[in-house]
Amino acid sequence: MLFIKFLNSIAGHIQGVWQGGLELVFPAPKICLICGGTLGTRALVELCQACLGRLSLVKDNFCQRCGRPQPQSRDYCVDCGELEHFFVKNRAVAIYDGALKEQIREVKYQYNRRLGLALGQILGLVAHRMAWVPRDAYLVAVPLHETRLRRRGYNQAELILQGAMQYLNRPLLPPGSITRPDATGASNRLGPRERRANLRGAFKVARPALVDGKVLCVVDDIYTTGATLDEMARVLLYAGAKEIHGITLAIAITDQDILDIAPITTLETW
Repeated sequence: MLFIKFLNSIAGHIQGVWQGGLELVFPAPKICLICGGTLGTRALVELCQACLGRLSLVKDNFCQRCGRPQPQSRDYCVDCGELEHFFVKNRAVAIYDGALKEQIREVKYQYNRRLGLALGQILGLVAHRMAWVPRDAYLVAVPLHETRLRRRGYNQAELILQGAMQYLNRPLLPPGSITRPDATGASNRLGPRERRANLRGAFKVARPALVDGKVLCVVDDIYTTGATLDEMARVLLYAGAKEIHGITLAIAITDQDILDIAPITTLETW
């Protein structure tokens, strides 16, 4: 009986090795994480061209501070014209609407981690091609409060950062360098100034020596009013950081004029 079990275990091992060898020689085709369609061999992200085409890309005319789409006649959006920011600039890939809004919500509330990584690939690819991240910058994701992190099981900004790292050759700020010890109330119905007041003191630099003199680039899923990025930048600058930049997958245009929006059409072959 023991000999038969031994033979079965050997057979199972050989089968596993054989299957692994087959997958190396004949890898399974990659599929789109949204529609399930087969991806082309030149695809650089795990979304197909049709699903990418449903996203609304920010075109060339955008606010020079926050990255929000603007008419050609304006360099800055209304918010950035009225408020002083602690960050140097933020850049975003696409408008927070339609398909992208659904996908971000799926990552955050339906626990689709793999989709979060794929969306991060898009951010990393675009940020790399557009040279959004300074050469000497360290990357850091916006932290979650521990209560929300336990409830969700992961930080969606960290997932996006992990995906982006496929195309961004930049060092990461060590984990725990900046934390979010205070649980802030919901801010989705607050204006820019109210959001800033709501987030005041939400972040803490736990290890100032790790940020001292550094250029930092903060990664997040959505830029709305800029209050989160601003509060992180304020705290990091106070701790000794040199300057703060931001990159986000999406940017909201709620309560803004509907401006030039274009579909993504070239990510598969970039």
